[in-house]
Amino acid sequence: MEPTSSPTSSTPSHWSRSDRALALFLGVSAVFALLSFAAQSSAPDDDKLFFEYSLAIAAAVQAAIIIAIAYGGGLFFGDARSALGLRRFPLRFVWLALGATVFAIVVSALLEPILHAGKEQGLVPDHWVPGGGPAFALNAVLTILVVPFSEELFFRGLGVRALGFLGAVVAIGGTAFIFALVHGILAGLIPLGFFAVLLGWLRYRSESVWPGYIAHASYNGIGVLSALIISLHNGPAS
Repeated sequence: MEPTSSPTSSTPSHWSRSDRALALFLGVSAVFALLSFAAQSSAPDDDKLFFEYSLAIAAAVQAAIIIAIAYGGGLFFGDARSALGLRRFPLRFVWLALGATVFAIVVSALLEPILHAGKEQGLVPDHWVPGGGPAFALNAVLTILVVPFSEELFFRGLGVRALGFLGAVVAIGGTAFIFALVHGILAGLIPLGFFAVLLGWLRYRSESVWPGYIAHASYNGIGVLSALIISLHNGPAS
């Protein structure tokens, strides 16, 4: 007697590599979004966090985890470095990246009096903390150089690549929305989403994550510099 088979028996029982990469990206993003919103709703408004080593430790650990996850997801495509956009790019994208940074800062500044996204985040110090210089410097390095790399590798590296089969609009717009959502700041959805669209466009057009990293690091660097100037000008809290 010949064996019988159901109509679905010929359906593959395993996901493709690209399906696994997409599931990893969406799953991890969902977890980080939930954790961010939970932390934002429960954490006190403390503008002195930037002067504490605990913030640097948490940022370094989180960045390491994100980088590992992104690279692991890139391996689903075979060549992880190529899939994540860790490649050279035309020099003109440096200027486009800096232009995107300026554009995003202008939009964010215009929206701040309306949305108060920066105030809701609560990390930017208004006053200097005596003796907090070393911790501030360490947090500044992580915020400017390390965190942008981890986020670009995950969102524009893995995310844009995983969603690429749906086209440029979905890949750029989808990762931009997820990027904004994962920060856990509802007031920041528009400014962060707008900035992420620019970062996604840089990634898509250059086929590299480095222009987006330059823009992201510059954006964070200007934010940290502004916080430094304001806190030094205001001096220690009374």
